[in-house]
Formats: sequence, structure tokens, C-alpha cells
Amino acid sequence: MVAGFVVAIFIAAYALIIFGRLKRSVVALSAGLILAFARVFSEFGFDKVGELVDFNTLGLLIGMMIIVGVLRGSGFFQYASVRVIRFSRGRTRLLISFLLLTIGLFSALLDNVTTIILFAPILFFIADTAKKSPVPIMFASLLAANIGGAATLIGDPPNILIGSASGFGFLDFVMAVGPIAMLMLVFLVFYMDKRVFRSFVGAESELGDLPAMDPSKTIRSMKDLKISLAVFIAVLGGFAFHGMLGYEPSLIALAGAAAALLLTGKDFSELASDIEWDTLLFFVGLFLLSSALHVAGISEVLSASLSAIAVHEGLFYIMLLWITAALSALIGAVPTVAVLIPIMRTLTVSYGIPLDIWWAVSIGACFGGGATITGSAANMVAVGLMEKHMKTTVTYTEYLKFSLVPTLLVLSIGSVYIALRFVL
Repeated sequence: MVAGFVVAIFIAAYALIIFGRLKRSVVALSAGLILAFARVFSEFGFDKVGELVDFNTLGLLIGMMIIVGVLRGSGFFQYASVRVIRFSRGRTRLLISFLLLTIGLFSALLDNVTTIILFAPILFFIADTAKKSPVPIMFASLLAANIGGAATLIGDPPNILIGSASGFGFLDFVMAVGPIAMLMLVFLVFYMDKRVFRSFVGAESELGDLPAMDPSKTIRSMKDLKISLAVFIAVLGGFAFHGMLGYEPSLIALAGAAAALLLTGKDFSELASDIEWDTLLFFVGLFLLSSALHVAGISEVLSASLSAIAVHEGLFYIMLLWITAALSALIGAVPTVAVLIPIMRTLTVSYGIPLDIWWAVSIGACFGGGATITGSAANMVAVGLMEKHMKTTVTYTEYLKFSLVPTLLVLSIGSVYIALRFVL
């Protein structure tokens, strides 16, 4: 009875999330609260919330959002963008290639949603100046952001969830997923240059004096830039050695956020718009939904089914990667990982399957989520910005036609990497 009710709420919530009838954060949180009011969680109260909601993930997100907000206010990201433009010297294809690389790298060090928000105005400006459609540039940037975000613990929300659930730290992600993510980023840049941006030859004359822009004029506060950049580097160092230090990544991120606010003299109200409240509430709802699946015993049933077919370890890893990728493209990478977390925990703890299966989930979710508009938060944010800029609708099919082939290619190469690195 309880299991059937949980499954019904789960399916209804995901259907609303997929078809976008309502805000996904509102849907997820409402579904989680319905389950709480229905007493699916025994003795639901504030003393039990910590068992159902992963505050390590939420703290990490909030801390990084604040630090990035201070960095943004200093003009750092505009400065970096102008540097890239100057380096290209007006050569359009080279400029786009370096922008894609920059977006991928920034997505690894920040997160892909923030990176897209920061770079979208720059990409629109370049496309408009070159008298080209911003659609291919934005679509390629989304693929770069999703691939680059896979490289680190903080780069893509699915990795934050996986890190908290598995215990893997920042360096674990860099060592395990970083190499294939960076390789695929370079591959994507070459692919886009040869297959998509050949038509941009001859646009150099339209770009005019862009390479002559002065980067120093983009800096709003040199003091805030130095402070926030130093804090950001210190936080990354803390992530790298958090295991030795004995502190959770969330505590390091929140400490960095507090330091950035104290040293720059800013307060929370000034940075409220930089905190993505919808994303945070969406995560809370997903935690409640996935906890309900576990409480109702559904996760154990799915785990037993998967363990029964895990006869050949290599094939199981690859199968898990593609299942994760397909579900991420269909219902979104974050919801998919949230559902898989209790299943993966059961597989590794109860059935003795190696912890390396988490890397198959990470690659599948991050790379697969980039295949559709609804697959990742960065994609949905970018499409909204594109529609506002172009005053037209960007269709699901339009993006899928662009992304499908490169996504299948990077997933195929990712499968080979998983097999060679963690199985053979």
C-alpha cells in the first residue's frame, strides 16, 4: 500500500517536472511534503530532517553560490572573457574554440549553471556582432559546460550528490572523471570547429575592434577581486585536502563564503540574487522523494534486480552508464542521480559491488544530461536566456538534433574509458 502510494506520487511529480507545467522546484518540494504529511516517514520532525535531507550538498551549493557572487561582482568573469577575445585577435573560429574551452574549464571550477549565466551575454554579443545566429554557439557551449562540469565534485550538481553519497572527495573526481572530461572537452571543440563553425569563416571583419578591448576596464573592484579570488583558491585547496583536514566540503565552502563576505564588507542581502533558491528547494524535494523510495523498500527491490544481472562486471558498468545517461536525458540528471543513490548504496554495501560504479553513474549523468533541454539545469537556464534574447522559441527537437551525435560519441568514448580504467 505504502509502496504503491510512493510510486504514484513519484511518477506524478516526475511527469510534471518533465513536461514543465509547473516550476520543478515547487513540484519536487510539494511531492516531498505530501509524502511527509502522509506519514511515509515515521515520526517526521525536525530531529529527523537530517536523515532525509543531505545538508552537506545544500551547504556546498550555498557556499559556492556566495563565493561566485562576490567574484562576479568584482568583474573577474568579464575580465577573463575579454582576455580570451584578445587572444583570438578577431579570428572567429579560434575565438569560439577558446570560449568553449574556457566555458568547460570554468564549469569544472565553478558549476555549469553559473558559467552559462556568466558567459551567455558575451556569446550573444559576439554572435550579434558577427551577424550570426547565437543558436549554434549557445548549443555548443552547453555541451562544453556539461562535459567540463563532470570533471570535479563541484562542477555539476549530479557530482555534488554523488560525492556526498559515496564519500568521494574533490581529488577523487579530478583523478577518476577529470581525465576523460578534459579529453572529451578537447574532442568537442575540434568536432564543433570542423562540423559546425566552418560557416563562421569570413566573420572577422564584422567583429571590428573587439580584440582591442581593454580587460582592465571590466574590473569593478580590484580589492574585491583579489580577496574573492584568494578565497576561491583557498576553498579549492580545502576541497583537495578535505580528507586529510577532516572537514566536509560543505563546511569548507561555507567558511569560504563567510570569509569572502567579511573581508569585502558585503552582506547576505547584497548577494541574495546570486543564490539559486529554486535549485536548493528542488534538491530538498528530491531528497525527500528518494528517501521515500528507500523507506518504502522500492530501492532494495531495484538493487536486487540490478545485482542479479551484474554477472559480468565490465558489461554491468557500461550498462549502468548508458541507463543513467538515458534517464538523465529523459527526466534530468539530478532527479536520476537522486533516485539512483539509495540503489547504488545498496549495491555497494549489501552486494559487494565495487565503489567504482559511482564513476559510471557520474559520466552517464553529466554527459547524458547534456543531450536534451530538460536533461540539465544549465540547459534549461540557457534556453530561457536564448528565448529572451532572440524573442523566439527554442524547441526540444531543435536542440536534440544538434546534441545527439556528439553526446553519443562522448558517451561511447566514456564507456571505453570506464572499461579500461575501472574494469580491465
